[in-house]
Amino acid sequence: MTGGQIDWETTSAKPSWFLGSGATAPERSLAYLAGAFGVAVLLWIARDLPWPWWKYLIGAVVAYDIAGGVVANGLNAVKRFYHGPLPLPPTRLNRLMHNEIGFAACHVQPIVVGLVFSGPWWWGPLWYAWALTGVVLVARAPLYLARPVGLFAVLGGVMIAPSVTHPEGFAWLPAVLLIKLAVAHAVPEEPYGRSARRA
Repeated sequence: MTGGQIDWETTSAKPSWFLGSGATAPERSLAYLAGAFGVAVLLWIARDLPWPWWKYLIGAVVAYDIAGGVVANGLNAVKRFYHGPLPLPPTRLNRLMHNEIGFAACHVQPIVVGLVFSGPWWWGPLWYAWALTGVVLVARAPLYLARPVGLFAVLGGVMIAPSVTHPEGFAWLPAVLLIKLAVAHAVPEEPYGRSARRA
């Protein structure tokens, strides 16, 4: 249990699609560290692969975004940003990105990775559709079932992904993408303030 108030108040700082509204220094550091960790792991996995430099660059960008996004989407600042009122002008693009399904639909990284890194033609569309379906199911589930539905989507991906052919260096992508979108992002959770304490 926690004590302290739930904090939906946005700050005067400019909101960020990556770090949300009012991210603290420790929150920002954790998100950046997770992104750097993702890049480091990818580069280690791909150390003996005959990729040209531009493939390493694309792979690093994808790894940073997805791995960093897992932690960033779990920040109170990001929960406040995405699950509270839209803190930006209500343009069509802002409304799309603020919607959990619209946000997930923009994550075409599996398709890009499948094309660029020579995976089977179906690999990218499979995991894109899996992640998007998981987010839709979370968004449509009763609130008390949202988290278990998201975890079920992740469970399926984690168990199936290792057994299917994948682009070299990216066996990890389906599981990490599903954690980022179907659990860390789509599950609505209350953002706690810094004063919140465990009971």
